[in-house]
Amino acid sequence: MAFNAIGFEATLKIQPPLIQFGATATLSIEVRNAKNAHQPALPDVSGLRFVGAGQSQNSSWVNGKSDHFVSFNYTVSPQQTGTFTIGPFNYKADGETKTLQGELKVVGTSGDAAQPQSWADMIFAKLSANRESAYVQEPFELILLIYSRQDVQLAGNINLQGMPETGLGALQWQELQAGRETISNMVYAVRRFGTRTRAMCSGLFDFNPSITVQVVVPDRNRQRGSDPFFGAFFNQTETRPVDVSVNKTSITIKPLPETGKPAGFSGAVGRFSFQVSAQPLKVLPGDPITLTMSVTGDGNFDRVMPPLFPDSERFRLYGEPVRKQEADAVRFEQVISPRNAEVTEIPAVSFAFFDTQSGQYQTVKSAPIPITVTATSNSTAQVFAAKESIILPPPETPFATESDLQRIESGLQHLWQNVRPWLWTGPTILALGLALFFGRRIQNSRRNNMARMRRQKAPKAARKALRAAEHAQRHGDTTAFYDALWHALTDYFGHRFNLPPGDITATAVLKKLSAAGFNLEQMNRLRSIFEQVETSRYGRSVKQSPENMKTLQTQLDQLLSQCEKIKFQ
Repeated sequence: MAFNAIGFEATLKIQPPLIQFGATATLSIEVRNAKNAHQPALPDVSGLRFVGAGQSQNSSWVNGKSDHFVSFNYTVSPQQTGTFTIGPFNYKADGETKTLQGELKVVGTSGDAAQPQSWADMIFAKLSANRESAYVQEPFELILLIYSRQDVQLAGNINLQGMPETGLGALQWQELQAGRETISNMVYAVRRFGTRTRAMCSGLFDFNPSITVQVVVPDRNRQRGSDPFFGAFFNQTETRPVDVSVNKTSITIKPLPETGKPAGFSGAVGRFSFQVSAQPLKVLPGDPITLTMSVTGDGNFDRVMPPLFPDSERFRLYGEPVRKQEADAVRFEQVISPRNAEVTEIPAVSFAFFDTQSGQYQTVKSAPIPITVTATSNSTAQVFAAKESIILPPPETPFATESDLQRIESGLQHLWQNVRPWLWTGPTILALGLALFFGRRIQNSRRNNMARMRRQKAPKAARKALRAAEHAQRHGDTTAFYDALWHALTDYFGHRFNLPPGDITATAVLKKLSAAGFNLEQMNRLRSIFEQVETSRYGRSVKQSPENMKTLQTQLDQLLSQCEKIKFQ
């Protein structure tokens, strides 16, 4: 299609140019006869919010001349009253530049422009933390209050942004019970939201959120019909996006001290109580006893590891402890059995944690539990032993005669002739058989030693996955990047610890690293990487910068290199 040689035209229109606060206007940028009309870049205007409302176009041919028309439309939502100038700004197309400018006047609901009103007078928010400082891994709460005047109705959607993206556990907000408050003789409805989280590293965490709510605004321009049914049916409403001002808050996260850290500390932080019980208490040697170790209180229960049982010489342990997680407690059930009847008690079990109230490490010991182990009845065994120990006297035999001696000699000579050929072939066959047997045993042992083979595969599998992550990072593919990091974690630790795919969790990995004496700070960094990767793979996808992705990949590479230096049982 050919266009006129006079160039294109661009105009900015605002309808209506005068509105009341709470209403909206439509801004249209009309472009006529441009070969390559494109979406304009609107300037930022304080107090106004622009939302795209689509575009329309039309082409015609009149008296041999073409006319092509494109309109880019926006909904303008004022955040306060006043006179707003939009522009001037430039619109470029086909090598030409047009300057656009417009004006919108917003008056108060009373119609008096001298009395300015804004959404900040009607809606505002407050964010607070339940403490000014906390330790690494210590849970703390954030409370968000949104105040709105009684004559303002909020829709359900609330958009919260500007919270720290790394270093914190997942923020899962829950709406709490609403209420009312009176401020400056005005009654406000209060919506309350809360979340419980914790920091993975030390430092100052700033919370400077931005909040957008949807305000329900009645359509004042629609006339009600005379019929009450149709009048109610057509009395519709619409929503307006409103940016809500909210204060900035911060919390200082303190590192866990190295001084006084007990050997059995595995990362539990908070205020805990520890109890141990066992059932049954009267058993035979080898009978199972269920040992229940309960940790209750307030803290990071998902990081609490099962206490180590101190006596494996007098007791046999069956399997790993079974974990039962609750809201304010975690319980571990370990099956044990006494090896003999000399056992009289289950020894004390220790649990170490960092007490956030005292700022010191605590080690709590349970009391020993008396048990009764009854010896197995062995009367039957003694009867059999008595029968086997009876030696009967040999029967009386007559003296041997000469003929008898000759027969014995002849029999011995015949036996010697039959046995002599085997005196050298028998040991040879036996030696070959034993060599073949033990050779097969060694070969099968090496072939079946999957744990050793998997340990050797761990570094190679991790390097392959990290190369895939680097490739995804260079191409800006966030999804593929986090999938590759997940494979690096699961492939490495799955091979390193000989774990099946379903058992490769952060808890299982960190438990083994803790038992091997891995550095606590490095364990916290690894835990943070596990959480970031799981959140990005199973939660809402977040676009990450290449620098952040590169930093995360480098940290994981360094941590896996440190793991290669540790010897695990």
